[in-house]
Amino acid sequence: MVVLAARREQEISALAAGIERLGNHALAVPTDVSNCANIYRLVERTVEAYGRVDVLVNNAGVGGGGSIRDSDEQMRQVLAVNLLAPARLVQAVLPHMRWQGGGLIVNIGSVAGEVGVSGMYSGSKFGLRGLGDALRHQLRGDNIGVVLIEPGFIRTGMTEGLRLPIPGPAVVARAIAGAIERPRRRIVVPWYYTPLMLVAKLFPGLAGRIIGSRRSGAIENVEPGAAIVDNGSGRGEIRMRGRAHDRLHRRRRWH
Repeated sequence: MVVLAARREQEISALAAGIERLGNHALAVPTDVSNCANIYRLVERTVEAYGRVDVLVNNAGVGGGGSIRDSDEQMRQVLAVNLLAPARLVQAVLPHMRWQGGGLIVNIGSVAGEVGVSGMYSGSKFGLRGLGDALRHQLRGDNIGVVLIEPGFIRTGMTEGLRLPIPGPAVVARAIAGAIERPRRRIVVPWYYTPLMLVAKLFPGLAGRIIGSRRSGAIENVEPGAAIVDNGSGRGEIRMRGRAHDRLHRRRRWH
C-alpha cells in the first residue's frame, strides 16, 4: 500500500492507477508540501485509507538557491520545500508512528548536503542532514528509524542541461526500497560519490579552491547597490534571470 503526494495531480493519479493494475493498493493525494494544511490533510487521508503510517519518504525538493544573488523569495522557497516541509511531515506522522509502535522516516538529501557547492540549496540539504541526526537521537526510544539517502547527479528535470553519463531516478528508488527493507543511517547513490565526499572532507582546502574557482564569478557579479525585494508571499514560482542563468544553475545543480 502506497500513498503518492505531489502537486501534479494528473501524474500521480496515473501512477496510482498503474500500481492498482498490478494488484496493489495506491492512493493519490494532490499536495503542496510548502502548505502546512496540505501536509496534515495528506496524513489524515492516509490514516483514513490505511489506518497507519509505516514509512514516510521525504522526497519533495526544489532546485535553485545556487547563488547568493538569488531573490529572497527563491531562497525562502528552497528552505520551505527542502527543509521545513520534511520537518512538518515528521511532526504530522509522529503521533501515528508512536501510537502504532514504530515506523521509518526516509529523508532524501544530497551530496550537496555534505560538500557546500550550491548556495542555499546546499544549506537546505545540510540542514536536512542535521535534522535527521537530531531526530535519530530524539526518537531512539520510539522504535522509529531515520535514514538519509544522499544522491549525487541524477537524470531528472533538474539536471537536463548536463551532458554527463549519469544514472536515472531508478537508482534512488532502489535505495529507498533497500532502506525500507534494511534501514541504515546513510546511503549515498551512486556509490562512487562516497570516496569523492571523503576526499572533500579530508582535504577541505583543496575542495574549497576547486569549488571556489568555479563559482567565484557568481559572487563577484553581485552589484554593490543591489536590493532584495520581498513581496511577503513566501511562495510562488521561482523566477530565473534569463536562459543563460537558467542553464548555469541546471549545470551546477545536484539532485
